[in-house]
Amino acid sequence: MGMSLATKKIAVLDIIMSREFRLPVALLVIIIIAVVFRWPSAYGIAIVAGIVELALESWQRIRIGKWNLDYLALITLITAFVIGQLLAGAVIALMVSISTALEQYGTAQAEKTLRGLFEMIPKSVLVRLKDGNTIEKPIQEAQAGDIIIIRPNEMLPIDGYLVSSRALFNESNLTGEIEPADYVEGALIKSGLVNVGETIEIKAQGDLEHSSYRKILDLVEEGKTHPAPAIRLAERYNVYFTIFSLTLAFSAYFFSGDWERFLAVLVIATPCPLLIAAPISFIGGLNKAARRNIIVKSPFVLELLAKTKVLFFDKTGTLTLGEPKLKRIELFDEHLDRDAALSIAAAIEWHSFHPIAKSFVKAHTEHGEERFFATEVEERIGEGIFGTIEGERYGIVKSQAKGISGIAVDLTWRNRSIARFFFDDELKSDVGAVFDYLRERGYNLGIITGDKKQNAERLFGHFKLPIYAGASPETKAELIRKYQRRNDLVGMVGDGMNDAPALALADIGIVFSGTENSASIEAADVAILGRDAWLIRDAVHIGRRSYSVALQSILIGIGLSAGCMICASFGFIAPVYGAILQELIDAIVIVNALRSTY
Repeated sequence: MGMSLATKKIAVLDIIMSREFRLPVALLVIIIIAVVFRWPSAYGIAIVAGIVELALESWQRIRIGKWNLDYLALITLITAFVIGQLLAGAVIALMVSISTALEQYGTAQAEKTLRGLFEMIPKSVLVRLKDGNTIEKPIQEAQAGDIIIIRPNEMLPIDGYLVSSRALFNESNLTGEIEPADYVEGALIKSGLVNVGETIEIKAQGDLEHSSYRKILDLVEEGKTHPAPAIRLAERYNVYFTIFSLTLAFSAYFFSGDWERFLAVLVIATPCPLLIAAPISFIGGLNKAARRNIIVKSPFVLELLAKTKVLFFDKTGTLTLGEPKLKRIELFDEHLDRDAALSIAAAIEWHSFHPIAKSFVKAHTEHGEERFFATEVEERIGEGIFGTIEGERYGIVKSQAKGISGIAVDLTWRNRSIARFFFDDELKSDVGAVFDYLRERGYNLGIITGDKKQNAERLFGHFKLPIYAGASPETKAELIRKYQRRNDLVGMVGDGMNDAPALALADIGIVFSGTENSASIEAADVAILGRDAWLIRDAVHIGRRSYSVALQSILIGIGLSAGCMICASFGFIAPVYGAILQELIDAIVIVNALRSTY
């Protein structure tokens, strides 16, 4: 459902009242006062304000080695002030400030900083002292050798060796995989994992600054400062337009000796469509994306979406549903049928929070008929879960059968397997259609996963795409760097903490935010709210269309401006009328640029 008229009015009012639009509003008020009270000097105030803004912006960009788009505007404002064409100069100052505010507002509304990225790390840890007592320490004070107590559902903040006999960890932060991993005493466990079993003890290998999780966060921070090797659309065309405009303006003065002709040419060129078309087109794209639950953090991201031709995809949670699904059941007891086996398993697993347990219960809810109740349920970490049903003791344990791919668990009775359940991740709908859409438009695609090669091949082998299996967060980031060294713009689509370094280093990062993983969301440029794979196609399509509309608008505006500038160089258009004519050209450009919103 679209926004109501009242809501739209509130949204427009919010924009006008925003910090970015303070100067444009002030300049508009000054011009209105000058017109109403016939106070020409007020136009001069508007011009000076515009000159100061452009000068400060130019200086800030020069300091970081970038050119400014607004040199024509700066020259025009100074010329208008010097030769006394104050009305024309005031109008130019207003339009330049509006175009600047549009892009700043779009970026400010969409861009999020890395705040909260470190919030997943516990602020303190519970340490067991040599005398058996415990003390809570700030995480920064934890040192190598400390015995740290990790309670259920807590994240391990520091790399360490397992002191307890066994432990069960959710590794999705680092590998993205859905199946919890079982560790035995003495195993090295990396920080970032979440304890999904009982309370355990870890002997710290080092401190926070040298932990695996902290290294991932450092990679994310590095990636956010990694500049995209692309020139903005407007900047590329601005060089040629500026040279043409200045050459024509100086030629008009050289042959006529009339500074008004010089100013008239520049007035028509400023604010040129380069300052208007791209911001409006890309902000329109931002709004269109938002309506489809795609949050784009900056207008420039849409331009990158259109230009990036190399895209890597994470597997679990990005192209797959990210949760195990029961695929088939094998029976080894002639007295047991499929429904009874599923009902027994679901009755036992109903007492567990393990991801497989949830899948059992869900499968039984959807397909099961019989209903049993388990008592004396006992879950043993690393072994399985056991329960009594109608006087008989059953267990669900990880299958020891060889040659099985995916996840398989056995239902046991009297120390023998009577049924085997096979689980696997499931592809999201439309994944194939998304791949087809991208390949038809010349994109090079690849799949990066922390999963085993055989599991990835089983799900994606028929797509004939390169698969990089067993990839750690560092491996994913290095693959991104490898392609960037070829001067390619590289995109990464992921969803988990393990994807955060690659998402941050990539020139364009797209994340599915349904996992509520703050690190990956902060690292990415585009956040997709939901799990629909087709939204990847929508994000790319919106970026390509916004870029196309912006380019078209720029070329239309440049063409119209060039024609009028030539007329002004021959003295057919005075500066004030040139400013009005330029406003008409800008209106045409704006109307065309707004097509990206629909």
